[in-house]
Amino acid sequence: MRQGKVKWYNGKKCFGFITPDTPNADGNTDDVFVHSSSLKAAGIRFLNENDIVEFEEEVRNDKLSATTITVIQRDEESARRFQERRAERRRAIEERKHREEKSTRRGFAFWKK
Repeated sequence: MRQGKVKWYNGKKCFGFITPDTPNADGNTDDVFVHSSSLKAAGIRFLNENDIVEFEEEVRNDKLSATTITVIQRDEESARRFQERRAERRRAIEERKHREEKSTRRGFAFWKK
């Protein structure tokens, strides 16, 4: 198994890339593709940038893909920033729903004085 650092991973797009620390047996040091199905098989919910992972690779469609993934060390700073962005999006959604409810609460004769 090889080790590497997560270059980026997008949960909405369901894929990302790992930058390996060492070349493989063929001397290849290219980034390795990671699909959400590999994470699901390993029981991992998400990856953050700069997480250190251990993985096995295989060639699929002429490209390197990670098959078995294990998280060795989480990058706490990236995880914290991710959680903050997520909470901010949720607050924005709640505010928008609240504004929409408020605008539809007008009475039948709101225009009369």
